[in-house]
Amino acid sequence: MQAFVTPATTFEELFAFGNAEIKRLGFENLDFLGNLGHSIASTREDRRYIEPKNTMPLGSVPFFTFEPHVRQTNGAWGFKHEEIYYFDSEQRLLAL
Repeated sequence: MQAFVTPATTFEELFAFGNAEIKRLGFENLDFLGNLGHSIASTREDRRYIEPKNTMPLGSVPFFTFEPHVRQTNGAWGFKHEEIYYFDSEQRLLAL
């Protein structure tokens, strides 16, 4: 994901990329809303999600999470790992 994303990458593009990688690696997305993360915002209503039809560029928000909730396809259990990311002044993607 970190090699794919730039400030111009949209939330929608990251969603498509992330889900393609999840499937390619033999996993499935378990998120109850189907997204892969969101912007960090003061209120839940202000969050922008990594989901289809969100054409906002990732660089338009100060911070965002990438938090796939996955399990092996047809597996019995899953896991979720969350990381918070931002772009530095040189437009490099960094994790907090």
